Amino acid sequence: MAESNRGAAPMSVATAEPSSAGAPEESPPTVEDTSLRSVAERMADMLPEGFRAEILEGSIVVSPTPRKKHGGVISRIQRQLIHRLPDDRDCYQVVAVGTPGDNADFAIPDLLVMPAAEAEADDGRLAAPDAVDLVLEVVSVRNAPADIEIKPRVYAGMGIAIYLLVDPRDGSVICYSDPREGAYQATHRMKFGDAVVLPEPLKDVRIETDDLPLYA
Repeated sequence: MAESNRGAAPMSVATAEPSSAGAPEESPPTVEDTSLRSVAERMADMLPEGFRAEILEGSIVVSPTPRKKHGGVISRIQRQLIHRLPDDRDCYQVVAVGTPGDNADFAIPDLLVMPAAEAEADDGRLAAPDAVDLVLEVVSVRNAPADIEIKPRVYAGMGIAIYLLVDPRDGSVICYSDPREGAYQATHRMKFGDAVVLPEPLKDVRIETDDLPLYA
């Protein structure tokens, strides 16, 4: 991937209502006459490796490849979870979660936890939100608003039990839980060095944060 792409800011792509006026039958689909889901999936197939296309609150959001330290934070947390999760749960990186629907939201968290049996049940693109116990986002330097402002609403609206937000910019951690009526009712704020003890449905699973690196 070219160096100029690495610092690219995420972009939101708005689409118009479907229209077929005057379009010949043999014409390829365009943004105007295709669902958000179809557009997002085609964009994902065309984007360079590491880029993500999500639908968040009705807009397509494209995020660039994260930096190495961002990936290191994810890996450190994943290694802990692998050894501490219940035997029937596992961690998965960059798996989309959402519901079926032409214009329904879907997100691609940095990591999610779900039953292994659910993950292996089919080879579809989406994990069902009601099968996901936890989603993790590590804040990106260029994509902070999506992780901090938009995704708490999106994940709560999906009913995902736990949203863990880790911010290496300032060494903060927020654990959101108890989603009801489209919002998380419980918010637990911590900092790097504190132990994160997860609530139900991963009650007492512990994540140490004292070795998580800060961004430069």
